[in-house]
Amino acid sequence: MTAVRRAVDQADLQGNILCGYGRRYRHGLFLFLRVEQAARARGWLGARVAEVRSALPWSEPPPHTLNFAFSHAGLACLGVSQQVLDAFPEEYRQGMAARWERLGDSGPSHPDRWMAELREVHLLVTVSARRRSVRDARRERLETEAREAGLSVAAALETDVLEDEREPFGFRDGLSQPSIRDPRAGPWRRTTADPPVAVGEFVLGYEDEGGTVSPAPPELGLNGSYLVVRRLEQDVEGFWQFIADEAGPDPARREWLAAKILGRWRDGTPLVLSPDRPEPGRSDDLGWLNDFTYAHDFDGFACPIGAHIRRTHPRDSLHREWRFADRHRIIRRGMPYGSTSGGGERGIMFACYQASIERQFEFVQSEWCAEGHALGLGSDPDFIAGGSEGKMTIQGRPPTFVPMRSFVTNRGGDYFFVPGLAGLRRIADAGA
Repeated sequence: MTAVRRAVDQADLQGNILCGYGRRYRHGLFLFLRVEQAARARGWLGARVAEVRSALPWSEPPPHTLNFAFSHAGLACLGVSQQVLDAFPEEYRQGMAARWERLGDSGPSHPDRWMAELREVHLLVTVSARRRSVRDARRERLETEAREAGLSVAAALETDVLEDEREPFGFRDGLSQPSIRDPRAGPWRRTTADPPVAVGEFVLGYEDEGGTVSPAPPELGLNGSYLVVRRLEQDVEGFWQFIADEAGPDPARREWLAAKILGRWRDGTPLVLSPDRPEPGRSDDLGWLNDFTYAHDFDGFACPIGAHIRRTHPRDSLHREWRFADRHRIIRRGMPYGSTSGGGERGIMFACYQASIERQFEFVQSEWCAEGHALGLGSDPDFIAGGSEGKMTIQGRPPTFVPMRSFVTNRGGDYFFVPGLAGLRRIADAGA
C-alpha cells in the first residue's frame, strides 16, 4: 500500500502503545475474558468506550487506565463480519498456540503445558494503576461487570513494578524503547546512537520504515496495533545457582558472567560502554544507558554477540545505518509478577506492540533468539529467550563457552488486536 503521511491521531489511538503510561503506574492487571453471550458483551463494551484511555496528553495523571484488546476468536464471537476477520494477517488468525514451533515453545513451554486459564481467551482488559488499592478495586468491579455482561473470567493476573525497576533476575528492565519519529508520540530521550523509528512500525495506517503502510483490515485497522502477551515464568534460584556453579565462588566473577549473558550490569550499565564494571554514578541517566552502538565492538569483546540485549536489538551490528534492525523493533509494555521474597511463581507478563507480529515479534523470537545464524552464532540460542540446548560464546582470548540452560518458561499467552477507539465502537456495534 502506498504510504500516506499523517500525524498520529492521538484521540483515536489507545494509550500505552506509543507514549506509554510510565513507571508511576506501578500496579497492573491483565484480565482475560471469554465471550458467553455476544449481545450483552457488546453492550458492555460500548458502555466502556468512554472510559478507555487514549493517547491524548494528560492535563493531570489519572489514578488508573483502562484498555481493550481482542483475540481473533474473540472478534468472531462478538460478531465481526467474516470479510473483516479474513482480512487480518495469518499469524493473528492462527494465534500464538498454533505458532509454537516457529516460536521455539517446546518442552515445558509447549501449549499443551500452558496454564488452562490462558487457552482460548477472547478479550483482554488491561489496567494500570498508581496504587495497588486502586488496581484491586478496579479488578473487583471489572470482574463483576463482566460476569453480568455475558463474559466469563478466564484469568485475572496482577503485576507490580519491583524495587529499583528490576525484573525478577535482578536486572534493570524497560531501559531500551524505540524513539518514535513523531515529536508527540513518545517521551523517550533521543540519542544520536538510537535513531527514531517510523510510527507505522507500531500503528496501522501510517508509514513504516519501508516507506509503505502495513495491510490493515477494513473498518477496524486505522490506529490499531497488534499486542503479543506471554506469561514468562523465571526460575530465579536456578539461574543464580547456575551462575555460581559456572563462575565459582568469586562474587565479582559471578556478576561478570551474569552481565555477559544479559549484556548489561545489574544496574543497567551497558557492557559496550563499561565492560569491566558498572557505573552507578550514571545509571540514573536513561539517555546515557542507551547512547551506544556496536560499531567499535563488532568482535563482541565488550558485549558478547550472543548477549540477550544484543540479540533482541542488534542496533548497528547487522547494518551500520540500522536499516535491518529497525524493521524488527517492538515496544515492550510488560511488568513483573510474583513475590519478591522468594517462593511461588515469579516472572514477567511480557507484552509488546507492533504493526506486524510476523515481521517483528516472531522474527526476533525465531531468527535472533531461537537460533543465531543471522548473527554468525550458528544454531546457538539466546540464553534468556531461546531454548535449552547448545552453548553461549563469550568472545575473548581465549573465549568462554557457557553450556545452555533454560530458566524462562512460557506459561501461556496469545496474539491480540488493539483497535482504535472508533474501531472499538464498531466492534461493540457489530451485531446491530
